[in-house]
Amino acid sequence: MKLRILGSAGLAALLAASLAHAQTPAPATDPASPPPTLPGDPATEPAAPAAAPAPTAADVDKQLTTLFGASEPYKKFLTDLQAATAEEDKKAVAAMVSYPFKTKVEGKDVTYEKASELEKAYDDVFTPGVLVAIKSQTYEKLFANDMGVMIGNGEVWYSGVGEGAESTIKIIGINQPTP
Repeated sequence: MKLRILGSAGLAALLAASLAHAQTPAPATDPASPPPTLPGDPATEPAAPAAAPAPTAADVDKQLTTLFGASEPYKKFLTDLQAATAEEDKKAVAAMVSYPFKTKVEGKDVTYEKASELEKAYDDVFTPGVLVAIKSQTYEKLFANDMGVMIGNGEVWYSGVGEGAESTIKIIGINQPTP
């Protein structure tokens, strides 16, 4: 490594350049503008998107009417199902199911041909997890698509079945929640 020793002329030139740089005025800033920030500074990070407003009963009414032509029968079905399960009215709940009804019980495919069969197996199909989903479902938080209306995280699905005057709303699917 070589050291270079500056003579008085070189030292004077270096000192003059340093002083000239130090005396250069800083660019003018607008006093109304925000102070400069560094990357990672919360002030420079993009704002998180605003949360979507919570759906209202009117939103669900509109969606169900768009999908199925009416909302009130679907709202009433949810209320009736919640009442029947709260009262442990197995006969009424079994009457709310479309037959033949296929589901899984303890991981095995099962088909119930009529309500009386489902009544006998009620506790196997309407497990505590399914009943909690039904009980805690609010109308405002219903999910619906062209396949039907979902309760909970898909534990129960219901929809219109039949055609014309024979059309009625029934449970079309029950899925046991995973632990």
